[in-house]
Amino acid sequence: MTKTGSMGGGPSARPPAATEPPVFDLVRLTEADLPAVLALERLCYDQPWTAENFLGEFRRHITLPLGLKRGGDLAGYCFFWLFSQQIHLLNLAVRPEYRRLGLARRLLSAMFTIGRRARAEEAFLEVRPSNGAAVALYRSFGFQDGRLRPDYYDDGEDALTMNAFLVAKP
Repeated sequence: MTKTGSMGGGPSARPPAATEPPVFDLVRLTEADLPAVLALERLCYDQPWTAENFLGEFRRHITLPLGLKRGGDLAGYCFFWLFSQQIHLLNLAVRPEYRRLGLARRLLSAMFTIGRRARAEEAFLEVRPSNGAAVALYRSFGFQDGRLRPDYYDDGEDALTMNAFLVAKP
């Protein structure tokens, strides 16, 4: 709320308008979103998933593809499996111009909320150890480092496995 009128008898002034953060709608993605998903994937990754990879996930009954859209434009997404009381995060991406606005956190929070509602107990993922920003983000969500999977990625880089408990262990 902005104040108008004079203060102390001086001229009427408005404080500068605060910059409002952009609004993003959380949606479940469908195959119709594939072109936007592929464009974002190619923008974010040197070794992007293919159309076939994404189509397979859209058609897999355990996959939940979530997206954040602004005015119909895809700003970020995450694909994860929900099965056997577990979540497996498969892929997460945010457009470079929308990074540091909390979108990845929002996607992960939504994933955890969905998992808890489905009574999932654990979440796990694989991440490049060289991706320090992603590793830090996952750790901030309670993910703990696991073992390395040698030569996991096509370029030969290992993967760091990480897991987090969604419910407190007795």
